[in-house]
Amino acid sequence: MAVSTKTLQAVYNVIAAQGIPDPRAQGGGYGDDLALDLATRVMADLITERFNWKFNRAVAWPVYTNSWQQDYPQPAQAGGLIEWGEDCDILDVNNTTIPKPLNWDGSITWVRQLTRTSIARWRPTRICWMYNAEMSWGTWPGALVTIYPLLGPTAPAGQNPLLNFIDSNGNYLILSTFGRTGLTAPAAAAAAPEGTTVPDGSCVWSVVSGTSQGFRVDFLPNGAGPTFQLTASYQLTPPIFTTFQQLLTPIPDSFARHFQTGLEWACKMASTNPAVKKEGLENYPLWLKAMGTMIQQGGKEPNAYRLIPETSVVESRWGWKGPHTADMPV
Repeated sequence: MAVSTKTLQAVYNVIAAQGIPDPRAQGGGYGDDLALDLATRVMADLITERFNWKFNRAVAWPVYTNSWQQDYPQPAQAGGLIEWGEDCDILDVNNTTIPKPLNWDGSITWVRQLTRTSIARWRPTRICWMYNAEMSWGTWPGALVTIYPLLGPTAPAGQNPLLNFIDSNGNYLILSTFGRTGLTAPAAAAAAPEGTTVPDGSCVWSVVSGTSQGFRVDFLPNGAGPTFQLTASYQLTPPIFTTFQQLLTPIPDSFARHFQTGLEWACKMASTNPAVKKEGLENYPLWLKAMGTMIQQGGKEPNAYRLIPETSVVESRWGWKGPHTADMPV
């Protein structure tokens, strides 16, 4: 994610210097609210243009696949809220070869939604984000159950239960330390905040919010491994302006002119002068359509794509000895 050095106040200073109506000067006592709302709307229109801006990209917490587990609740993403997915690497993380197998059959494909499935396969191929509260949740594994670590040269040492459950007080818990469970089901205090930890024998569970975002994969990982590390990149949700000292982040300074142009037309659109308002209403949509200039600025490098067929491009042929191959054509 990029960082700007320009504040919203600086942008409005330039707008006022040009004689463009400043929404903060409007009567009624709500001019500041209007100005912040206009900036938020312009930012959203700019960021959510269907283009994967490099300056608006973040990388999610890595996910480590577990026995038969399809849903992976997560704490709040450090980079910010997920707007839409972009790419996702898959790494055979415990493989001891150098280099470790990475995207060997192509990277993971982002999709809008995945249904629940019982179909297992060698490796997941698709991923989507979901709110934690909407995911499938297991039950406490029970007393004195060993939960095997997912990372290590020989990991996992056995099959694991699902690594998330809802406790008796309604908290969403995910496993944060592997070990052996205790004698009674753990529970955090009612409405415990995200990040609260709960001991369970030598295991530790952590509370996550139902509104934080996690991931669902397809297909199911195998019961005995291997463990795959999934690292997703995504586009961030547009920020909301709450103060005039807020920076234009994630828009870098080199792109700030596009934001300023949009905000100038938005200010005219919000003017109480009928003629100025008409000009803004006519030209703000034109600014949106002219976003191609910004897309060209941010999309000068070619994208790398490749086609990987799911089946052989050559039809299988069989004879009385078995399949025809290059060294056994008949």
